[in-house]
This record gives sequence, structure tokens and C-alpha cells, in this order.
Amino acid sequence: MENNDVLFCRKAIVNRLSKVIAYYIMHPSNAIQEHDMAFLSALFVDVNLDEITQQKTLFIQSNLEEMSALPPHPKSPVVIFISAASFTEAHLDLLSELRLQGYQLGIINPTLDSLSVTVMSNFSYAVFDLNCLHISDITTWSNTELLRHKKVWVNNIENAEQFRQLEESIPEGVFSGNFIGKVTPIKGKRILAYKAILIDLLVALNQHKSSPRELADCIERDPTLTYRIIKLTHSVLYRSQFNVTNAQRAVEIIGIRDLIKWVGVVMLGSVLGKPNCLFSMAVSRAFFCQNLSTALFPKLEGAFLVGLFSYLPSFFDEELPVLLKDLPLDTNIKSALLEYKGSLGGILKIVEAYEAGRWERIPFDKLAHKGISKQSIKALYIESLKNARGMEGI
Repeated sequence: MENNDVLFCRKAIVNRLSKVIAYYIMHPSNAIQEHDMAFLSALFVDVNLDEITQQKTLFIQSNLEEMSALPPHPKSPVVIFISAASFTEAHLDLLSELRLQGYQLGIINPTLDSLSVTVMSNFSYAVFDLNCLHISDITTWSNTELLRHKKVWVNNIENAEQFRQLEESIPEGVFSGNFIGKVTPIKGKRILAYKAILIDLLVALNQHKSSPRELADCIERDPTLTYRIIKLTHSVLYRSQFNVTNAQRAVEIIGIRDLIKWVGVVMLGSVLGKPNCLFSMAVSRAFFCQNLSTALFPKLEGAFLVGLFSYLPSFFDEELPVLLKDLPLDTNIKSALLEYKGSLGGILKIVEAYEAGRWERIPFDKLAHKGISKQSIKALYIESLKNARGMEGI
């Protein structure tokens, strides 16, 4: 199925000759009032920015809390604009680190009498919003000593007279607004970065040579994934008493074999536009398959992934064979998902029948020979619901 997601919104930024020199990149809501760390992460990881923005400089308005979602080395020239109201000298180290990583920094609506030369030395740009400030104040401040050597961007220009005044008083400035160009939604097929990471992890595990450091390198390609995997170590499932601060330590606590299933969980939990209950249902089924597998076949592996990935079509609106095509999964897992074959396929059949209340499809007699009664299955199902609730917020 064709995917026409709105990846982000774009507004042209021009110089006084009306030549486009940069693009202002915004959240798909067209308003950056509600900041979204997942959006920033996906912006750099999930889309080809060079292709979509024609290799122009990117302007992004953000805040200090979102900085952890930025990758360490941007491929495109990027200027991150931070609100002056939220900034203090205590944040100087963070700004220095971002500059070392390759970012240029800008400040939003700076109040010049409250900012020192030391603070302003970290910023190459300043942006002024005509919705918040009068044009005369902007032209005056732009020519002060503190901003004379900064690149000034004026946003939300609504008419020709405003543009004329600004291009005359700030000839080296850059400008944007509805008069210059409307906001353009950029649509396209979203590249599933988590899927690429999942493939690399599966390949590494199949080679049986991977160290926690090598696996952590895969995870750290996505800041949001890294954050969630670290957060998982403090869940009720692991109850880590250590202050885990990096992906390698998280891998050591979680365990190499369990890592794949949690990356899969994070992948599904990050799909936009789906109801929250769908994620809960997928995780509950995964735990139900795992719990039943442990009771029937204690040494059998892969039941969690079988349950989880059986929900892939509901998340990605594609047929399961297409979704599994590029995943280097164990043959037993694929045959269980596609044909209900083997012990894993039998477990998935029972779980799906139980969830649907199709009792006639459950081989209770055969299960009884394995010591699994109707009451036992009910207990395993309830346990899976509790397990799934424990994953909320990961």
C-alpha cells in the first residue's frame, strides 16, 4: 500500500533578492507549539533530507529538552533555534557540545538587555517573529553591536510593505512568511529506521559473534531507541538498581537474546497514527505466546517474536509476507507466522483462538496431556495482560 504520510512541513526562507537559501522545517501539525522528540529523531533518521530539501540549510525551532533526540553528526547543514526565554548560562556546556557536533545555533526572540556577550557568542543566528515583536524594534535590535555579526532571520512576514522595510533595514537578513511562501506539507514514503536497525541486529545475532558493544552501536544509531532501551532496564521486568546511562550497559542487563524482542516492541510502539490499544494487544499476544511456550516447550525460543510480529500487518498496512521478506528471522519463526507450522505455529494458533473465544479450535485434550488445563491457560492469559501493562510508557 502506498504510504503518503506527511513527513514534515516546509517553509521557504529567502534573502532580499527572493532567492531561497534555507528551509524552515516544522512538525506536521504546522505549529511547533507542542514539541516532539520522536519527530526530531525521525526527521534525521527516517527521511532523506538532502533529497527533500534540495540540500539547502535547515532551520529548526526546538528547545533544550529535545536536544537529546538529535544525532551527533547531521548530514545536512542544520541551524537549531532555541528559545531565549528558556536559556541560562547553566546551559553553556550543552551549547558548546552541540557546536562541536557540527550544529549551528540560533536564538529565538532574544531580549538583548538580558543576554551577555558570552552567551551570545554561542549563537550564529537570531530569529525575530513579527507576531511577537514590532518591525521597528526588530530593525533597531538587528543593528546593535550584539547582533551586528549575527545572521538575522525575520519570520511571519505577511505583506509587501513589511518585506520592503526589512530588506532595506536588514540587507543581509533572511526572511519568511505567508507573503513569501506558504507552508508546504512534504509527503512521502517513510523509511522505517527501526526496521533497518532490527535487520542489522538479527544479522549480528545470527553470526554468533556479536559483543554488547557491537549491538549497542546498532541501537545508538537512533537516539529515541537508545533512550527507550535504557528506560526498559528500570521497568518491573528487570528492576535494575544501577544508574544505566548508555546502550552497552543496557544490553548487558537485558541480555543479547532478549534484545531483539524489545527492539521489535519499540518499533511497533513508534508507529504513528495507530490507536494505543493496538500496541497493547500486540504486546499482550507476544507475552501470551511466550508464557504458553514456556509451559509447553521450556527450551523453545522465538514465541514472543511470533506473537508480536503477527500484528505487523495491522501496524504497517502491508501483507505479512511482504513485511517479513527482508527480515533475516529464524526459519521456524517465519514458517510459524506464514503457515502456522511447527511448535511455534501451533502456539500462535492456540493464542489467536483463545483471544477470539473460539474454544472449539483449542486442543484442550492434547494440552491436558502436557499438564495444561483450561484454568492454566486462563492464568497464562491474565499473566500476559499484566506483563503488557508493565510495558506501558516504555
